[in-house]
Amino acid sequence: MRRSVVSAGISIIRADVPVRAEGGLPRTVVRLMRLVVLAALAAVLLIPAFKVAANDPPAYRVAPGDRLGIVVFGQTELSGEWIVDGTHSVTMPLIGAVPVRGLGIREIEQSIAQRLAQGFVQKPIVSVRLAEARPIYVVGDVKTPGSHPYRYGISVMAAVALSGGFTLTEERAQAVLRAEYLQADERVRTLEGTRNAILARRIRLEAQRDNRSSLDFAGLPAPTTAGGALADIIKGEAEMHAFQNAALAEQVALVEQQRPKLEAGKRYVSEQLASEKRQLELIQQHLVDYNALLSSGLARRYTGIELQREEARNRGNIARFNGEMSNIEVSLGELAIRVRDIRDIYQRRVKTELQETLMRLGEIEAALPAARGTRELRLRQVGFVEEAGGAPRRALFVSRAAGDKSETFAVTDTTLLEPGDILRVERLPEPPLSAEPVAVNWR
Repeated sequence: MRRSVVSAGISIIRADVPVRAEGGLPRTVVRLMRLVVLAALAAVLLIPAFKVAANDPPAYRVAPGDRLGIVVFGQTELSGEWIVDGTHSVTMPLIGAVPVRGLGIREIEQSIAQRLAQGFVQKPIVSVRLAEARPIYVVGDVKTPGSHPYRYGISVMAAVALSGGFTLTEERAQAVLRAEYLQADERVRTLEGTRNAILARRIRLEAQRDNRSSLDFAGLPAPTTAGGALADIIKGEAEMHAFQNAALAEQVALVEQQRPKLEAGKRYVSEQLASEKRQLELIQQHLVDYNALLSSGLARRYTGIELQREEARNRGNIARFNGEMSNIEVSLGELAIRVRDIRDIYQRRVKTELQETLMRLGEIEAALPAARGTRELRLRQVGFVEEAGGAPRRALFVSRAAGDKSETFAVTDTTLLEPGDILRVERLPEPPLSAEPVAVNWR
């Protein structure tokens, strides 16, 4: 129809057609009017065609990682999905590797059809579609960096959303830093309080080890963060010292309660033994006199036998009292051993606890510098956030393969991505701030 209209327009200005004057106008004017009409018709017919051609999007060029769905009509074994490999080729049955570097979908169809027509398939009809484009990648200042399937029309902000969004906002980051500072400060307070408690315990244990009844806490360092808890620690250690000393004294007293009884029994047996020995001496003197009288014939034998029997009974009593005395001495010795064992057990417990206390004190002293440094660092970080304020500044970059090369350029959050793009989100550094500790105004 367009051709007929143009032909009609051309026929109007043919030179061999006579032009007559119309309405009294000269022929030259009539011809000029016809030329103007012809130019207007040509503009109306040609401009839309050029406009459509200019708006056509560029053909998609496949690259390694793309999955192509290839259908050869009537050839099921030659149909399926293939991935473009690192050599920019797809490998199909019969025809092997088909190079697709820099080709679009229609060009790939033609290339595969030409190869199949070379003695494999008569008049092949090939259809190729992009089954799955190569993924996009998001790295940098996002919550979950990684790869994501490509979706047509995906923008930079949509890719960031797929990655969980940007990392912590300034408000959340400030809250996190405050919490970390409070945790670090609490750790320092705990360590210092524990150190003071251990130092007080060491003073008490050393006094118990040396059998001192009084405690001297003058060497305890002044607390910086423990506050009034130190007074409670000192009071507790003093009470513990008094309690354990009282318990030790009570245990010793319970054992020593048996000593007076044993000492009284010893005195009684000693007196009985002395009496029996005195009686033995008297009996022996009597026997001497009796023997003298007996030799003179002035004494009876029966009396001598009674004296000898009395001597034997007396010696038995002396032996028995000596045995009782020995038992009492053994009991007194066992009593002394029990008292010494009680004190030795007490000292061993004190020394063991003192050794553990010193080891624990060493661990605390080693951990305190790092804890204080962490607290100062967290304090500076909180101060930096307070001073910086506002939303974080970020820069967005896309790395895109262009032939055998890769180019990187800055983008905005509305920029559309292409398959295989690598989106890099960079958080711009804040202006340098003072490294000195700053005061924090809690909101």
